[in-house]
Amino acid sequence: MIKVNRVIIKFSSVTHALRAKEIVEQRGGKATIRKNSNPSRGEGCGYSMIVSENTDVINLLKINHIKYIGYESI
Repeated sequence: MIKVNRVIIKFSSVTHALRAKEIVEQRGGKATIRKNSNPSRGEGCGYSMIVSENTDVINLLKINHIKYIGYESI
């Protein structure tokens, strides 16, 4: 079994998350949006996008001026 590393990127709004997902998918990547069950203070509505780590998603977000709160590899 092959383990695929993923990245979870946190957004303060569903708008930013959906826009990021659209950009990833336009470039052939796969992304999933989910509502965070317990967003921390300062996270707004609290949405996350999950993508495979082999895509350069953080760079795509910066190039396209999409604001994100943070990210972590899992």
